[in-house]
Amino acid sequence: MNNKYFTKSAFKLALECSTKLYYCCDDSYANQDVDNDFLQALANGGFQVGELAKIYYGVTDATNIKELDYETALLKTQELFKQENVNIAEAAFKSGNLFVRADIIEKKGHHINLIEVKAKSWSKKDKIAKKRGGIDLRIKSYVYDVAFQKYVIVQALKELYPNENFTVHAYLMTADKDAIAPIDGMNQMFKIISKDKITLSEETKYLAKMLWVLKAFDVDDACDTIINKKKDEVEEKSFKAFVAEMANAYCNKTRLSTALNTGCKKCPFYVNDKKETDKGKKDGRMECWTQKAGLSIEDFKNKPLILELWGGAGRFIKNGSYLLENVKASDLEIEDTDTERANEPLKAKERKLLQIGISTNDASKLATFRDNLIGTDIYLDKEGIKAEMEKWKYPLHFIDFETSAPALPFYKGMHPYEQVAFQFSHHIVNKNEDGSYSISHAGQYINTKKGFFPNFELVRELKKQLEGDEGTIFRYATHENTILRSIRKQLIESEEKDKESLIAFIENITKPTSEERNADRTLQAGKRNMVDLQIIVVDYFYAKSMKGGNSIKEVLPAVLNASKFLQQKYSQPIYGSEIHSENIPADAPISWISVTNGVVDNPYIKLPPVASYLNMTEKEMQDFAKYSGSEISEDETIAQGGAALTAYAKLQFSNLEDSEALTKALLRYCELDTMAMAFIWEYFYHECFG
Repeated sequence: MNNKYFTKSAFKLALECSTKLYYCCDDSYANQDVDNDFLQALANGGFQVGELAKIYYGVTDATNIKELDYETALLKTQELFKQENVNIAEAAFKSGNLFVRADIIEKKGHHINLIEVKAKSWSKKDKIAKKRGGIDLRIKSYVYDVAFQKYVIVQALKELYPNENFTVHAYLMTADKDAIAPIDGMNQMFKIISKDKITLSEETKYLAKMLWVLKAFDVDDACDTIINKKKDEVEEKSFKAFVAEMANAYCNKTRLSTALNTGCKKCPFYVNDKKETDKGKKDGRMECWTQKAGLSIEDFKNKPLILELWGGAGRFIKNGSYLLENVKASDLEIEDTDTERANEPLKAKERKLLQIGISTNDASKLATFRDNLIGTDIYLDKEGIKAEMEKWKYPLHFIDFETSAPALPFYKGMHPYEQVAFQFSHHIVNKNEDGSYSISHAGQYINTKKGFFPNFELVRELKKQLEGDEGTIFRYATHENTILRSIRKQLIESEEKDKESLIAFIENITKPTSEERNADRTLQAGKRNMVDLQIIVVDYFYAKSMKGGNSIKEVLPAVLNASKFLQQKYSQPIYGSEIHSENIPADAPISWISVTNGVVDNPYIKLPPVASYLNMTEKEMQDFAKYSGSEISEDETIAQGGAALTAYAKLQFSNLEDSEALTKALLRYCELDTMAMAFIWEYFYHECFG
């Protein structure tokens, strides 16, 4: 950045970490978030929500300040302010070295309504302030953003118009949770052509008059509380003093020091060795940890940081433990590490000690786990997993959903950010009479009907595929349970003829969410409640390569690299022939496993990339997935989940020539998602019973 103004984005960085202000001003530092603002807005619906807000307030081309130049934007704002009443988008204000562009300014004489637009859902039932006067964490960063803008705008107006008495009132405009879409296809009335071009359908302009989806929530009192506090809850100083200090540091490129904390794990100012553009760049995160923690560059690069610790590292960092090797068993309240343990699920503190021991190859920390260690890198409690497996009924079913939750709903009757479940995959494991097992891709579903709400049909198809037996059903993590419970609520409010049957099915294979349990303590888990395979992993398995993570993207590579059995079996082209697939033909079977430099390649590279169908590069899809809450590893060729929203939108609302090919690609990727679960199960089964 070459500007000398402290802006909204700089203020946001300062709240996260004041040292980031220094790194972002210097192009010699690697920055993994460069150009990601566009992708973040794309992922969460920010562009569409922003455009809709402009329509709501009647912003025209004449009152939409698109100029990126600071001085030009300031002059245009002042010119528009000559009008008695005017609504302006991207109005610019400056006070000293502070500069903001407001999403919407509604000027009514000498009264100014400041409207900050966020792609976030909120309800009139939600409380901005908590009982003790703090701000709800779900909306806190947004309110601070608005407070900063109000502070700058008030100061700017005083400087520009010293003899006029302007008042400023702050609002936060978000998608209203209580709103209901009046028609189908609202989402696709705003088509994003490029970073600076969005096309609107004619119908959008008519529909926007209904003001149905966005609502401006009053946050003025909260903003005033933040601005006028003598001691701010974010920083140990007043808000005004904090802003002044951060602005001076930013504009003068002065390095400030922030204490190391768990947020360092997500710091974007690091060198990615796989990126050509990062070569020759400086690593800001490494600088912080070598300077503040006193680590050598060799230790930082070669020893596992405390940031990797499963379950959080905050208290250890505060106590000066910066490497995993610095943590003692007593720090975890474990006194005796040389006692044989029963084959039962790992307790949280045990799993932390296990991770530290494996990561640092510290035998003293691994004494209690020695009976379940495979080499020095893997922990596998075979007896514990056996006990779990004995509870499971064959055939075993593995399911995975693809969903999207757009800010502007796809379908009539839906709320903003309400989930649409448009695809699932289903693998099955059968036990044969001779005691052997067979795996097959048993079924799938994807909605390709344009304008069709798929949730209920998806449940019908899932019910059809699962109700023929009482076999155990598996999910990985909570997503499928959450989605099915959400569809249950939709069914209750629907007029579907078979809704009682579908609700009963959902209740039988799921458990109530915490929110549901809080509302109704009588709700219970179903008799066939899905088994969370991730919990089995957390309780009984750990590999050094997982680095504290337990998501399937971390567990799958660990399992494939640990198992010679899986490597030998799936390096053969048997998938599609010996193992049935709904998408891969028997006369053209594939192998899932290949090895490069002694490491198993990610199976997803075996599938053809779909980036071209979405008009996105592979890197953009990676970043899009990250901002959609579905981050994946760097070598995968589709942003699972993140790109699903874009892909589904293209299938639903565009005349895409390659729609059939895109559909096939999505089916194959979802198929691999459930096969990944089967890989994990098969590894456990072979190790325990093979």
